[in-house]
Amino acid sequence: MRKTTGTIIYAFLLIGLAALLVSAGGPSGGEIVGTLAVPKTDQAVVYVETVTGAFHGERAKMDQQNKVFTPYVLPIVQGTTVEFLNSDELQHNVFGVGAEEFNLGNWTKGIKREHTFNKLGEVTILCNVHPEMEAYILVLQNPFFAQPDSSGKFRIAGVPPGEYVVKAWYRGKVKKQTVKVPATGSVTVAF
Repeated sequence: MRKTTGTIIYAFLLIGLAALLVSAGGPSGGEIVGTLAVPKTDQAVVYVETVTGAFHGERAKMDQQNKVFTPYVLPIVQGTTVEFLNSDELQHNVFGVGAEEFNLGNWTKGIKREHTFNKLGEVTILCNVHPEMEAYILVLQNPFFAQPDSSGKFRIAGVPPGEYVVKAWYRGKVKKQTVKVPATGSVTVAF
């Protein structure tokens, strides 16, 4: 009797562990897939405007090379610290205007400076030494965003089921659609 009870308990533990491993490694929601028709897909972001929950920013990087900010658009979650690097032989400056304003001053090659973005919205990144330099940081509420590939296709995975506003941002212009994300599977959006 004890051997049978122990075997049953062991079997339940294995089943429970297997279920836990599957749920931890499996998808935690549906996905939003689609296409975005824009001339330069590396200058676009598709994102879910608001998702219930608390999300935390991490770290990201933006470089200055050949008098160009790279990447041109950087989507981040609110609270993210961005490291700005100067890879040019020239002196550069980084300052931001828009949802959050700051000025990190001027510095030379190889030096890094940081700024933590705490306000939601679009921040234009500029260099007061080279006025032709421009980039954007999109400070978002959640990590459910994607940048389209070279053919304009995008995929946002693991979105909790529900109805959401999905926005497509391209060079400061925004289009939006309402979508209903299933618990599993995908919903298709075209901009």
